[in-house]
Amino acid sequence: MKTTILILALLSGCAKQLPPNVSEGGGQVATLHAPPPEAFEFGPGDVLEIRVWRQPEMDMQVKIAPDGTISVPILGSVQAAGRTHPELVAELEAGLSDYYTDPQVSVNIGEVTNQKVFVLGEVRNPAVLQIENDLSIVEALTRTGGINPDARTDNVLLIRSAEEELELYTVRVDDIFGLGDASQMIFLQRGDIVVVPSRTIVSVERFFRRIQGMLAPFVAGSAIYRNSSQGDAQGINAALLQ
Repeated sequence: MKTTILILALLSGCAKQLPPNVSEGGGQVATLHAPPPEAFEFGPGDVLEIRVWRQPEMDMQVKIAPDGTISVPILGSVQAAGRTHPELVAELEAGLSDYYTDPQVSVNIGEVTNQKVFVLGEVRNPAVLQIENDLSIVEALTRTGGINPDARTDNVLLIRSAEEELELYTVRVDDIFGLGDASQMIFLQRGDIVVVPSRTIVSVERFFRRIQGMLAPFVAGSAIYRNSSQGDAQGINAALLQ
């Protein structure tokens, strides 16, 4: 789904109910952490360390090419991007079984480059951040230079992909700093978009046109948003203007 369609979907929401806060309703968000290796899909640029038990000649470190493949001795080009850890291990073991008896393959992650989140809006340095370990929303805001003085911190928006649909949450960041409310200390996941709104938004459409420009180079055509629809983020206007 192209960025333009994504933003239009966000702007079109007119639901009566506001997006849930992370400590209410769908409050499961508060306990989510960066996914473990077996939970996320590999992507171009990720570096993998491959080992085959008792076959040291097959040990290698490879970087996933822009076309999503890795080059493996004997097997040649193998599709790695878009596959989870178990899927890639199964693929390699199946291919090597034609040459070795009961091959046992291990795949370790040397470097991850496709676990990105977006922090936009009223922060000093809007940026794309890489999840290397657990990344809390406070750490993400700190790494982008902190929140601008004219930002709203009582309803920071979190746009998250869940089961190929978009979900919208609000986070009361001011409660973290002012009240020490741990329920608002969420941890970000791959593809999350954090939007810090301004205290005064004259035009929601203009606000998201600005956000669209920031997102365009990164999420146009992204599989994370390919199945989003107009109903996925209903209520965003009300959340921003309340």
